[in-house]
Amino acid sequence: MDSGEIYDVIIIGAGPAGISASIYAVRKNLKVLLVSKNIGGQAAFSGNVENLVGYSLITGAELAIKFREEIERFNGQGLTIKEGEEVTNLSGQEGDFEVQTQNGKYRSKTVIIASGRIPRMLNIPGEKEFLGKGVATCATCDAPLFKGKEVVVVGGGNSALDAAFSLLKVATSVTIVNLTDSLSGDSVLMKNVTSSSLVKILNNHQLTEIEGDQFVTGVKIQDLANKEITQKPVSGVFIEIGWTPSTNFDPLSHKNDHGEIMVDEFGQTLVPGLFAAGDVNDLWGEQIVIAAGEGAKVALRVSEHLSKTPHSVSSNIHEQG
Repeated sequence: MDSGEIYDVIIIGAGPAGISASIYAVRKNLKVLLVSKNIGGQAAFSGNVENLVGYSLITGAELAIKFREEIERFNGQGLTIKEGEEVTNLSGQEGDFEVQTQNGKYRSKTVIIASGRIPRMLNIPGEKEFLGKGVATCATCDAPLFKGKEVVVVGGGNSALDAAFSLLKVATSVTIVNLTDSLSGDSVLMKNVTSSSLVKILNNHQLTEIEGDQFVTGVKIQDLANKEITQKPVSGVFIEIGWTPSTNFDPLSHKNDHGEIMVDEFGQTLVPGLFAAGDVNDLWGEQIVIAAGEGAKVALRVSEHLSKTPHSVSSNIHEQG
C-alpha cells in the first residue's frame, strides 16, 4: 500500500487502452499508477492479429510482450506498475479517488477505467486449453485466420449472426450451434446468414467438448431433444454468447443497459475526474487499434483536465507532446 502518496491518475487495466493511456499520460508529465491483473488484457488471448497498424502479423502473446516492453521503459520514471493486483472497489470524488485492490489502497486525483470486457464462456472441456489456438471470441479479429476451414459458431443472437456472416466470407462451412428453438436478431442479418448454402443451423443443440492436439481439431455436439452426442471435425470454434463489461469494482459511473460505462466523445463519464477508455465504455467499436486510440485520447484529456486545477508536478523526466 502506498501510504499518503497521491497520483495524478490511476489507470485500471493494461490492455491496449490502458497501455496507451499510460504512455501518453507519462509523456504529459503526469504521475501515473497502472493497476492490472495482467499485461495485455484480452488482446493477449487473441490468436494471430493481422489488422494492427505496424504489424503485418503478430500473435496476441507476442503483442502482450511488446506492451510490457513499451511500458517498462517508463517504469519508475513517472509510471508505477502494480501487476497482479485486481481492483475490488473504486470510491471517492474528483481530486481524491481511492482505488482498492487485494493488496492495498491507492489515491489519485483522476481515474481512467480501461478494464475492458470479459467474454461469456461455455465452461466446457477444451475451452480454456485451446483459447487462441482455434477457440476465439472475436470473429472480426480472427475470421481471416480460418480461410478455407470448417468452423462452429456457438450462440443464437446478433453476436453469433455477426460472427457467422464474417466467417461466410472465408470459411468453407459454418455450423451455428444454438441452445434455443430458433435464432433471434436483426432480420436482414439473419436472412443473409440463413440463406447461405455454407451455413448449417443446429437449434436445440449445445457444445459439450472441444477437442484438439496443439490446435482445435473437432467438437462434440449434443442434441437436447434426444441427448445424442455427435463428433464434428472443425478447425475453429467461435464462442458468441455475449460479453460482460469488467466493471464490478465501479459503483461510481453510470452504465447503459448493457453494463457499459457511459462517456462523452472524450471518454469523460458523468462523474468529474473519472474517465473510461476501450471496450469497457459505450462508444462504438471493439478493436485493438480503436482501444489504443481511445486510451491516448483520454490520457490527453486527463492532462488537459488536470492543467485547469492546482496539482503537484511529478518528477517525470519525459518530454511533453
